[in-house]
Amino acid sequence: MSEIVVKLHQCVASGEFDLGILNCLGADDVFLQECEVLDYKQQLPTNDFEYAKTVRDLVAMHNSYGGFLIFGIRETEKDRGFRLVGVEQNIQLNKLRDMTLNYLGTDLRISASTKTIDGLSIEIIWVAKRANGDKPLKFKKNGPEESRGKLCFKREQIVFRRMESNAIAEQADDYDFLYSARRPPSIEMSLTGFGNEEPLEHNLPDRTFICSRFVGRKDYLYNLWTWLEDDFSRVRLIAGEGGLGKTSLAYRFAEEVASRRIKPYEQVVWLTAKKQQFVASEDSYRKNSGIDYFDAPSLFIAIATAHGCVESDFKDCDSRELQQLALESCAAVPSFVVIDDIDSLSPEDQQRTLEFGMRIPAKTKILLTTRVNLSYSPDNVLKLNGLLINEFREYIRLTRERYGLTLIKDSKIAHIHDLSGGSPLFTDSMLRLERRGLSLEQAIKQWTGEKGLEARKAALEREVQQLSREAKRVLYVISLERNVSYVELKQILSYTDQTIGDAIQELKGLFLVSAPSIAKEARYTVEPNTGLLVLELGQKLGIDHTALNKSAKSARTDAIGLSLQKRSGIVGQAISQAVALLKSENPRDALKTVTDASKKLNKPHPDLLLAIGRFSLKQDPPNQDQASSVFEQAYSLGQRKPLLFELWFDAEFGRNKFDSALFVATAAIELQVGDNFRWYERRAQVHVALVNRSDSRITVDAAIREIDLAIADLQKAKDFNDNRIMCYQVDQLIHQVSSLRYKLLTTV
Repeated sequence: MSEIVVKLHQCVASGEFDLGILNCLGADDVFLQECEVLDYKQQLPTNDFEYAKTVRDLVAMHNSYGGFLIFGIRETEKDRGFRLVGVEQNIQLNKLRDMTLNYLGTDLRISASTKTIDGLSIEIIWVAKRANGDKPLKFKKNGPEESRGKLCFKREQIVFRRMESNAIAEQADDYDFLYSARRPPSIEMSLTGFGNEEPLEHNLPDRTFICSRFVGRKDYLYNLWTWLEDDFSRVRLIAGEGGLGKTSLAYRFAEEVASRRIKPYEQVVWLTAKKQQFVASEDSYRKNSGIDYFDAPSLFIAIATAHGCVESDFKDCDSRELQQLALESCAAVPSFVVIDDIDSLSPEDQQRTLEFGMRIPAKTKILLTTRVNLSYSPDNVLKLNGLLINEFREYIRLTRERYGLTLIKDSKIAHIHDLSGGSPLFTDSMLRLERRGLSLEQAIKQWTGEKGLEARKAALEREVQQLSREAKRVLYVISLERNVSYVELKQILSYTDQTIGDAIQELKGLFLVSAPSIAKEARYTVEPNTGLLVLELGQKLGIDHTALNKSAKSARTDAIGLSLQKRSGIVGQAISQAVALLKSENPRDALKTVTDASKKLNKPHPDLLLAIGRFSLKQDPPNQDQASSVFEQAYSLGQRKPLLFELWFDAEFGRNKFDSALFVATAAIELQVGDNFRWYERRAQVHVALVNRSDSRITVDAAIREIDLAIADLQKAKDFNDNRIMCYQVDQLIHQVSSLRYKLLTTV
């Protein structure tokens, strides 16, 4: 059946139904079942209600994969057996289109055809798949009544095709599917052309800074998805106490908007006033490299700048004029804007921000986070509470696995849930104490006695003060730089290899420093909360912290005299200009712009290299070799943006360099870049491609190993997504790969 489903998806893409597929009907051992793109009807609609039901079926298919309604087929065995019975007339296509326009307020791309099989006529209605990024269609008015009080469909309702039946979007998983690419469940088809799905332009920080693994919050995500669908609500406020994950929730949703290219937005803008950010994956705080705003005028400037305004536009403008400029710029570029931590502003500036949100243009949405409700209407506020107990269990499991702690009983998890109120931050604070050597009972007691955050700070301070002077100096520099190479450490500290090596070993022994490698170069990072504490204690550590600050600042200056801030300005302006050229369908000049900017810098810039590769793929024909080369160079320089891995993978796969594509997918998984669910699926598809490539001389045993690796990856993909529809698709992929394995074995 899975091979037939793949064929059906191919037919949907072309809009032409292959009658050969129906040869399966009536066979003794095969029954062509209904599926996500195929629905059988015994007879044509005869009245307005039945036509309305047909409209509902077509909308459900359109919102999902597209598909075919076939009239003239009777079900002989529930969900298993079907028989051709034919119809005696044609459907009234004009009436169907008129009713579609009436109930949806827009046209639906459909066509009808009459076919004859064994002397029996069948009527086939095809409906196109909704384009990626388009909002799901919803009904603008109620449908007719089937019986008293029972409507065919309701106003504002969104229907979609869930496997072999229709469903109403009522939870986060439904929207997660609806806004996905809705790829065909085919190991070959679903990989084709995914490189064209670049996310929206955005300035989102690295995911590891916010939430490396997002857990739960499905009810809140559903609330945000429905808000996104609401054309009359432009602002939503996520409010809640500190430590509940307001920023994580806002980030996750903004990431979804960007990666799914949701229309009409052209970009996602992230603005924060936080001086430090809690990083759940590292159980600590990380000092932000720079805040985006600190009062209402600076916020309006940041918003206007993100929409294309330049410094000269703000000259001699007061706060009211800056607000108007920001509003006008938002009208020019539809955006999804996140303003994080607005309660850091004065009460007066918070009111100005709220006023701005109420005046925002129709095609822009603003999501804000705050600890307090301010004066917003309850209808516009999403009050965040702690994790629910089921979500909390999953969070505890993942966190303990990450820290290398043993699993604990549900009763103990429930006790921690009660103590922490389901707060991720407070829970991490408690488990941090256990990770440092206390028993769980001791950690709970100490956390409770010292109010958690103070306990964590006290424990970290004691560890830092016990270090040798050399280790303190190394730790201070790593904390200052946040991510520094071995060579940079030597330059700043003027230490010998032996001294640095001993200090690093001392720090790693206490889990204070991690050393991920970038290509062949060792780089050192520190947990953000540890780094923040070290910087705060600089004067008390007994080290020359002022001199180290000066030395580090000197090392951050380019050899040609450009500060990093100036370099970033050149890079940002060049990329912005190139993106504008690309939008105006001038990819050649876009590539030239970023290439010329790169030549102005003495040192290669990872963002410019990524841009060069990106625009190389936009040429006609795409220059995949050049893109691959600069992507590899950008990676070696520390570039870790999800876009790098997606485009790099596309370039390698497009060149049939499957071993390189495997490297990229594996690196993305290990570094937790982007969606692990999708990366495991991609890696599985590469394993299959290695077996299927035309020039392959792979032995049967080697092919079986590749197939087994593909199946293992697909099984792992399911661990990262509990969406029923997505897992169903993966199961179909596993079935296809298993069939390929069986064929290989039978050829031996």
